[in-house]
Amino acid sequence: MHHRAHTSAFIVGLSTVAFTFLGACETTPPDYGRTTTRPVDQRVSSEQGLASKDLVSATDNMTQSIASMPEFRDAPYRVQIVMDQVQNRTHMPARDFDIYLARIRANLNQSGARYNIGFVENRASLEAVRAREGAPQVDYQTKADYTLKGVFYDLPNRGSDYYLLTFQIVDLHDGQIVWEGSYEVKFA
Repeated sequence: MHHRAHTSAFIVGLSTVAFTFLGACETTPPDYGRTTTRPVDQRVSSEQGLASKDLVSATDNMTQSIASMPEFRDAPYRVQIVMDQVQNRTHMPARDFDIYLARIRANLNQSGARYNIGFVENRASLEAVRAREGAPQVDYQTKADYTLKGVFYDLPNRGSDYYLLTFQIVDLHDGQIVWEGSYEVKFA
């Protein structure tokens, strides 16, 4: 009797395991909003206009160029940059291109350039946070030496689009553009 109960329990356990495996192999798992990913530095043929590949290519080039500037690399102190905005002069005026500046800043902060280049928050943003958080008001004097900004242009034509993305670093003391970089791309 004891042997028969042991055998029955074994058969029930084996059946449960078999049904579990058969059930798992029988159907494909449901697709609950999964997406396929691709490297951000590759263009998909269905993409039109500026895309992630352009973001990565443009900002990687600008980061390298800024980091290698002798004025910054050899400065006797850590130069401070305040971020401006991207002026969008394309045929898509509602599009926000500030992600380009954000990626340049992040790349510089994550590279060895962070020892020579620092970033300060702009006055309006800092004052808004202080007011929202109830922090004491202080006389905020920016210590920024430069500002980083961009201007994006396009030249739409029948069947093709040309984009010119320009980036400038401007000396806040005298208004001189001390660095400028650009990225161009054309789509047929």
